[in-house]
Amino acid sequence: MRKHLLTNKITAAMLTTFLAGCGGGTDEGYDPDFGASAPVTFDAADLTASFDEESGQQEVDLLAGATADGQPLSGTINISDFNFTVDQNFTTPQIRGNGLANQTVSPFFEQDGKLIIDTDKFSDHLSTCDSTDVSGGPEDDNGNPTPDGFLDTPPQVTYTIDFAVDNGFDLAPGEILPRRTLTLTMNAVFDAVESVTAEPIRVLMGQEAQLFATVLPEKACSQDLSYTIADPSIASIDDNGNISTLQAGETTVTVSSTDAPDKSVTVGLEVFSEFTLAITNRDLDSNGLPSDMQEVPACVTAGFNVSPTPAFGDSLTGDYTYSWTSSNDVDFPVTAVNYGESGVGMYQVGDATTVGFTFDASVSLASGDTGSTALEDVMSQNITANVVQNLMCETGVSAHPAGFNTDFNLDGAGAPWKGGTVATSDDSLSGSALEVTAGDGESTNIVQQVFNKQRNWHSATYGLGTSSIGQTYKYSVWVKLPVMPTEDITLKHVMLAWAYEGGPSGPGFEFRRPTAGILSATLQRTTEWQLVEFINEATGDREWSVPTEWNVVTDVFQFWEIYGLPEGEKILLDEYAVMPQQ
Repeated sequence: MRKHLLTNKITAAMLTTFLAGCGGGTDEGYDPDFGASAPVTFDAADLTASFDEESGQQEVDLLAGATADGQPLSGTINISDFNFTVDQNFTTPQIRGNGLANQTVSPFFEQDGKLIIDTDKFSDHLSTCDSTDVSGGPEDDNGNPTPDGFLDTPPQVTYTIDFAVDNGFDLAPGEILPRRTLTLTMNAVFDAVESVTAEPIRVLMGQEAQLFATVLPEKACSQDLSYTIADPSIASIDDNGNISTLQAGETTVTVSSTDAPDKSVTVGLEVFSEFTLAITNRDLDSNGLPSDMQEVPACVTAGFNVSPTPAFGDSLTGDYTYSWTSSNDVDFPVTAVNYGESGVGMYQVGDATTVGFTFDASVSLASGDTGSTALEDVMSQNITANVVQNLMCETGVSAHPAGFNTDFNLDGAGAPWKGGTVATSDDSLSGSALEVTAGDGESTNIVQQVFNKQRNWHSATYGLGTSSIGQTYKYSVWVKLPVMPTEDITLKHVMLAWAYEGGPSGPGFEFRRPTAGILSATLQRTTEWQLVEFINEATGDREWSVPTEWNVVTDVFQFWEIYGLPEGEKILLDEYAVMPQQ
């Protein structure tokens, strides 16, 4: 008769099994062979055994050295009251049984006085080289496992298995059955590399890619790989499988295990070339890669920049025109502007009521020299726009009865701009734009200098001390240069606090720049309207947060700074957006 020992990481169920068969007597429940004139004794109370994982079915004689009155045991022997404990908080592997849906089968069972161990069941639960500890502890508030201080797949675990042996001797009242203990050690074996797998890869000329390869089995101790390209004039590849293209063509990549170089695989690598389009101002995902989504602010024009890349060996010649479409022409209609080679798709987004809405923007090449690629083969590009809050839509209510004295719409309203020659222009996306004329210095700076916290929206938003610290925003503005620039022009957007921890006293904005938020962008060389999405100079990303030094209530001033614009030339600013980040 066989019974499974169902174990968990702490104890086994208490089971009773008869060695010479179950029952055996003529009357139900009676076994005439179950009885003895002397109790069971052991030449050694403890047994020890050690086995390697994946060594097949192993057995331990639980009655080794057991006698009664100096004679080997005979007749029916009852082994009962099994108790299993295992160290390291180890979870004994269970596999699904062939019976009930939730039934599992232990790697241990007892048969004919022997403990049978299926060592193959430990193959994915022991390892000589895995140092991870991510589970075993109590679940966190989200139901995720937590570490417990022990390796998840240790190199060795030890079971202590305690059980009783009964030969039918009639014990005195209160006397307990003789017991013995088996110390069982299960050992991991070194997991060697058996094979390496990879898939062929195609890479667009001028782009980078990664060749993904896998070592099998997954638990192999050495996961390190080396990469070799047959024709290094086509591409190069680094130790992580990152491919850099050099010229169009076909070759192969051989991927080998560094631990077992004879375990390798060779796959094809094709570097292909064609004329392509790219929407270049996509948002980045959590991995820093271009996303299929783009947040666009409400109340201003949304813009998507498109840029062409010629096939390898070709060049961009002449002007290019693009065809833009919207998935919702009623609520988010589109207009397009071309820059010669590049262009921008401009979409009317609507007021604050459109926050939370989405629409799809698509662009295809309408005309232009595509070299060796047929025009109809140039793939269109798509992006999904998600309309988000723009604080310039709904600026809130000032605590001052006269309201904020701030030029939210860049139309010359509110307090006068100081520091440069400022006017308004009818050349605008929304009725009126701010026109700034460059002076004779290195840069032209303008500011609305409102020393009244209630009337200064920037003070009321960024300068509230600890309640403002950590608040995060993105910024954008539409810009136009009436004269084609011959040199790079940089536009900076600066948020500057008048008082902050450790800051200076007395007049002077320049003394206060150490903690200022400085956002910048290099303008495209075009006389068309262009969307400027500012980059934080301190971090290199789109976001700016109110710094921890701004822990006192203070006036905060907004500057626009233009570098590289020749004296007397103009720049137009329109449709400013401030997008709070969650």
